[in-house]
Amino acid sequence: MTIKPIDMIILDAYQRYGQKLYIVLSTAIKITKMNRLKGTNTLGDFEYRSLVEELEKTNFSYNPSMMLRALEKEYGIIETTYKSGNQRWYRFKDLEEIERALNSVAGIVTDVDEPEVVMLKIQMKSLQLGYWLKKLKHMSIKQNISTTDVEVFRRFAFDVLPKLVHILKKAEEYEDQLYVEINMLKEILGLATIVADRVDLSKTINDTGVGIRLRTEYADITEHSHT
Repeated sequence: MTIKPIDMIILDAYQRYGQKLYIVLSTAIKITKMNRLKGTNTLGDFEYRSLVEELEKTNFSYNPSMMLRALEKEYGIIETTYKSGNQRWYRFKDLEEIERALNSVAGIVTDVDEPEVVMLKIQMKSLQLGYWLKKLKHMSIKQNISTTDVEVFRRFAFDVLPKLVHILKKAEEYEDQLYVEINMLKEILGLATIVADRVDLSKTINDTGVGIRLRTEYADITEHSHT
């Protein structure tokens, strides 16, 4: 196995920070992959505050600011892409190589995906998950659900959703390798549930409105027939 410069860099950083380096970098990589999978237009790969929030979710109490500074200034594996009073975005200079070297140093072997994992990733890309995530997010918060929205959601429910659920069940068998994709699939399911309730409510309101209009028209006709 050929040792690359990035391997020596990550090894040096790992000897300095220990398991903290793995936790912080793997969390930042997770955020980056999620942003890229969603097709989100961001100012970089990951933002400092979102990194801290994800670390807190795992009950890891650590301020990564000094480590990130070292990873940028001393080790040169990340760079600041945007900085303001309340935001700071970073970009990995070579995400795939950094992840490989990090896993290698930490003793995690993930050189080649299993064929089933490759197949699931291809199937998920074919479903355009980023598109449906954005579409369902928009439909879940927009003020009114239109007839076009209902038709789009019906197409999703019958053409995409069954395939999505099938893929999710299979993906959960490879949770360690597909954790980012699994979280995204579950987020889509959650949004779909919200939109389904809104579509159902919209239909109920429309049906009620039609009923009130018909009853009013019938009352007017009856009144005129008695005069």
